[in-house]
Parts: sequence; C-alpha cells; structure tokens
Amino acid sequence: PKLDEAMRSGKIVRWLKNEGDRVEKGEVILEIESEKTAFEIEAETSGILSKIMAKAGDEVPVGATIAFILQPGEEAPEIPEPVIVRAKEEKPVEAAKKTELIKASPLAKNIAKEHNIDLTLVAGTGPGGRITKEDVLQALEEGKAVASPTKEAPELAEEEIVPLSSMREVIARRMIESFQTPHFYLSVEVDAQELGKIRNQLIPVIESQTGIRLTLTDLILKIAAKALEDNPSLNCSYVDGAVKLFKRIDIGLVTAVEGGLVVPVICQADQKSLAEIAQSRAELVQKARERTLTKEEMTGSTFTISNLGMFEIDQFSAILQPPEAAILAVGRITDKPVVRNGKIVIRPMMTLTLSIDHRVLDGAIGAQFLQSLKNYIENPLNLFL
Repeated sequence: PKLDEAMRSGKIVRWLKNEGDRVEKGEVILEIESEKTAFEIEAETSGILSKIMAKAGDEVPVGATIAFILQPGEEAPEIPEPVIVRAKEEKPVEAAKKTELIKASPLAKNIAKEHNIDLTLVAGTGPGGRITKEDVLQALEEGKAVASPTKEAPELAEEEIVPLSSMREVIARRMIESFQTPHFYLSVEVDAQELGKIRNQLIPVIESQTGIRLTLTDLILKIAAKALEDNPSLNCSYVDGAVKLFKRIDIGLVTAVEGGLVVPVICQADQKSLAEIAQSRAELVQKARERTLTKEEMTGSTFTISNLGMFEIDQFSAILQPPEAAILAVGRITDKPVVRNGKIVIRPMMTLTLSIDHRVLDGAIGAQFLQSLKNYIENPLNLFL
C-alpha cells in the first residue's frame, strides 16, 4: 500500500506470519518501512498466507503484489514476481570480500602494480589498516604476496561508494522539486531577552501540567501560529496557477533522525495552548526518532519551522517544503553588542530567516509576518493578551 504521499517503494522489514499460516482479518502480518517511517500491515481478509514473493530486506514498488491470502483449496494465480527495487543488503564483511576494496596509499598501489604484488596478502600498518609504501617494500623484500600471473588484480580504492538510503532518496527528490520553485529570503534579527525570561518562568508551570520541559521551539511554534493568524495570506500554497489559502494552521517541525529528516505536524497549532503544543511536540519528536509516525502525523502541514539553534548555527536559509509557500529558519540565541537608547549593551540576539515562494507571495507580506514574529518574541506577554 501507499502509506504517504512521497512513498514510491517500501522495504519489507519482517514477516510476522509464515507461508501456509492461517491469518485473520485485521491481524498484523508484516512490517514495512517507507522512506520516513515503519508501518504494520494488517490482513485485509481471513485465509491462508500463500506465495510470499518478497523476503525481509527486499524493497518493492508501491502497488506490487508480495503475497496472497487464499481460502482452503484455492490456488494462487500465476503472476510475475514483483520487481525488486533493492535486494536485501549484504553484510559489510561479505560485501568487502566480494568487491575486494583495498585501503592503500597511491604510492603503495603503484609499487604493488609494478612488482605484481597481491595487496590482499599484505598487512597494512598505517591508520585503519591502510597499506603503506613500507608495507609493500617489506613484502617484496621477503618474497611474499606475489600474485600469480593468471590472477586478476584486485580493485583498489581509496573511497567507498554507499548507496543512498530510501529516506535520503526521497529527500533528494523533494529538494529537486523544491528548487524548481522561485525562492526568495528575508531575515530579521530579534532580541530574545524577554522570551528567555518568560520561558524560565513557564518551565515549572508547563512541567507540572504535562511532565514536559518547555523548549524554545515550543514558544516559537506558539508565536508562529499567532503570527500566521495575524497574517493569513502567508498561510497558503501554489496550486495549478492559483493560490490556495488555508483556513487551518498546521505547522510542520523539521526533525533530524538517523539517516535524514522527517517533518511531523502540529495540527491546529493556533488552537492549542502552550502546554498542548509542548506535549504534542515531545510526543511527535519521540515517535519520529522511533520511526513510528503515522501517515496523518506527517502530512497536511501548511507552514514549516526548521530550528538549528541547538547546533549553534547563527543563521541559515531553509528550503521550501512543497506545496507550502513559506518556511521559517531559526538560528541560535547568542549574546551580541547592540545599541539601546544610544548606548551599547549586550543582548541575547536571534536571527530568523523566512524562505518564500515568489509565485504567490511578495516581500511586503513576508516582512509583515516577520514583524509580527519580532513583536511577539520581544514582547511575549502579547501572546496571552
């Protein structure tokens, strides 16, 4: 089945039933993994699981037949086996033996080639077992490791080519789609002193209500939702030569996971309290890292936030998440000298960068949205008035 809009293939993680087993409708029979998360697949009917055509580790296209559920006495039809997009990966040791990739310095390779030395028989003493010039000369002096004339020389390589994971393939494809959209960028620097103060005041309050520690991201989510309420024209997308204006405010949060990125969605963020946003964010991020997000939890966002402040990034420009028309990039808070009332003072400053689809939005609209963000960050009590 196609479990999310970006899904083109899925990998069989494991079968929970064997061929010939009786299964009941609604019973989980296998787990599959898409580019973003893992899913349990239930039997659509009761019967006998038969003719399994894709094994654990195989990746097959969406819509492919991978097995049948038959009634007693029924025979599976003869159909072509599914096209395997990517077969079960070999263990690293087996792959290394098969390709015979050798770590050796260029000079060591040249000497080995000149004297017909089989580098698979030479012990490397360099970093990580790398074969050095001295190792080859030592083998040559001792009369060891001379290849037979009929044996093909092993492939020598300094690099290793690693195929893209399913997740990275989807990210690559979506980035190509995104860069076909005419972007432009607007940045604003904001004083986060009052935001830090109110966060410190609210941490024990939110923790007592939810058990979740309030983060800066939670406050930015709340502020962005409020700013989108104030600037509804930014909450839109380009669709077939027209502008779709969303009546809902569903904010995606770019989340780093092993092997790539996913974007869980805080639905109806404008209608949630700060405590509810913190709880939703914590639950979705945890599920993202466990790769247990559902299709509904990863689709439908109308606006996205990417925060790299925790990685000590000062400023960056995020890439649009089609079909959304805008995405906000949040940098870290860092102390800087600024002028206040004619005097130089130190303030915790933060840079926000808005990426915009120029087909549907102009600079003035983006600037007004950033001014709303700036107002709420520098005067966070206005959120609750």
